[in-house]
Amino acid sequence: MTARTLTRKGAATRRRILEGAATHIREHGVAATTLDDVLARTSTSKSQLFHYFPGGREELLLAVARLEADRVLEDQRPQLGALTSWAAWQAWRDTVVDRYRRQGRLCPLCPLNSVTSHLGIAHLRDSGPTRP
Repeated sequence: MTARTLTRKGAATRRRILEGAATHIREHGVAATTLDDVLARTSTSKSQLFHYFPGGREELLLAVARLEADRVLEDQRPQLGALTSWAAWQAWRDTVVDRYRRQGRLCPLCPLNSVTSHLGIAHLRDSGPTRP
């Protein structure tokens, strides 16, 4: 979404759509997540979704990728600045592993990887043939 100021209610609606999409993707994967799934999960209308994500599914997926990247960095930030010993590296690893375990058994892949992989495939598809 272009940089514009949202009302508190508008920001909450956008966040609800984004969080709902992220949760659905973690539970079902990118390929199995449709805009209709997100609408049903978030009790929003198509006009609301396209108001906050005018680029549709691809824009929403980019926003989910940013959200997931922010979450990954937030979880790791305390350890990243202090990787000065083997114990610190192990603590960092344990934090990362714990993050994905807490997401549940239905999420075998990193959600960030799942979304960005899909976006990369879509970009290659839309780019047309590649040259050797």
